[in-house]
Amino acid sequence: MGKLYIVGIGNYNYEDLTIKADNALKNSDLIYCDEKSYQMLISHYDSNKILSNSYNATRARCINAINSANNQVVSIVGSGDTGIYGVSSVILELVEQINPNIDIEIISGITSAISGSSLLGSPLTKDFAVISLSDNLSEQELTIDRIISVAKTNFSIVFYSPKNFTYNNLILAKELLLKYRKPETIVGIVKNIGSDQEKTIITQLGNLDINVVDPFTTIFIGREDTKIVKVKVKKMVTPLY
Repeated sequence: MGKLYIVGIGNYNYEDLTIKADNALKNSDLIYCDEKSYQMLISHYDSNKILSNSYNATRARCINAINSANNQVVSIVGSGDTGIYGVSSVILELVEQINPNIDIEIISGITSAISGSSLLGSPLTKDFAVISLSDNLSEQELTIDRIISVAKTNFSIVFYSPKNFTYNNLILAKELLLKYRKPETIVGIVKNIGSDQEKTIITQLGNLDINVVDPFTTIFIGREDTKIVKVKVKKMVTPLY
C-alpha cells in the first residue's frame, strides 16, 4: 500500500526540519524535489532515492510523485510550508483527478513569516496579514485592493516575493502604505533566511530602500505600536500588552 507525504522543508536548511518531516523523508522509498532543495537532501538522505527536476516544473513533479505513490512510500518536498504559497493545493487537486484513494499526509514546515519574524525579534505578536507581491499569483488590481485593505487596519504585514521580474509591486506597495501609515513605521527586512548570506535590516517605512530587496527577501511592516528594542542586537518588537 502506497503513501504520499507532502513535506514542508522551510528554507532549505536541514536544522529547521521538524522531526516528523525528517522521519518521513528517511522512511520514503522515493523523494521528489526541485533543484533548489536537491543539495540539502542528498547531504542527509540516500541520493539513490532522490529525484529532482526544474524548480518551475512543479506540475510534472507532482504528477510523478502521485503516480509513484500507488505502491510505494513517496515524499514530495516544498520550501517553507507547502500549504502557504506552496504545492499542497496543486497536489490535492491532482490527486482528486488521478487517484483519490491515495493515502496522503501533509507535514508542515516553517514558512518565512515565522522564521523571519524570529530573526527580527517579535514583529508579529498580534494580528497580522501575509500578502504576496508576486507578479505571477495575482493581477495587480487585486494586489492593490489587498494592500489598501490591510494598510487601513493596524495589522502587521508580511510581504512575500517582493521582487520577481521587476520591483513594480513593491514600489506600489510602499506608495500605498505611505498613504495610510506614518513614514516612521518600523520595517524589518530579512534576506536569505537559513543561508550563510542571511541578513536582517531594521528601518522605517519612509526610508525603505527598494534596492536592497531581492527575490530571497521577506519584508515585515510594523503596526503603530511596533518599536525597536535596544538589546545587544537591536530587535523589532510589537508589544503584546
